[in-house]
Amino acid sequence: MADYTCTSCGAPVAVKNRFSKVIVCDYCGTHMKIQEEGGLNEQGKYPKLAVVPSIFKVGASGTILGKPFSALGFMRYKYSGGHFDEWFLDYDGQPSWFAEDEGTYTLYTNLEEAVDVSAVASLKPGMIFTLGGKKVMVKEKGNAEIEGGEGELSFYLEPGTKVSYIEGISEGKKISIEYSEDEVELFSGRVLLRRDIEVR
Repeated sequence: MADYTCTSCGAPVAVKNRFSKVIVCDYCGTHMKIQEEGGLNEQGKYPKLAVVPSIFKVGASGTILGKPFSALGFMRYKYSGGHFDEWFLDYDGQPSWFAEDEGTYTLYTNLEEAVDVSAVASLKPGMIFTLGGKKVMVKEKGNAEIEGGEGELSFYLEPGTKVSYIEGISEGKKISIEYSEDEVELFSGRVLLRRDIEVR
């Protein structure tokens, strides 16, 4: 879609998706915001993430539930139980997120309406709240820290940022809420089996 050079090391970087807001240089680890008027704005340089087993890698493609996808990039979160990765996908022409956590997989395709941070922060496991007229049951709540990212991303949180997350269920769909002091991201999606995913 657009070709640039890294603001730090001068290496070529290519933005392939119109929904991408951030790109991480594969050579030096510099994180750069993609400006609406063109060009890149350097946000910081961070060590490359350790390689861990995954069904994806940046640039991988294939099908999920029979529809085509390409893996544009991912963010890694660490928490008390280990870490999990959230992959930014072009899924059948639409931006989506794919969560991979210790062999469990969830595809989030719908960004839901904005939710007030203070209302989300007061939720606890077992509680039920209403979202867009639908009842959501909170299953899990926890805290994590952004460890870093690679490739292209649709939003940016600086490594070291503390976030809280809530997992819930609504009408058979999985609900994921991630929030920091002033931002809330809320997605709905579905749990996948490994056989639902074909990587070429």
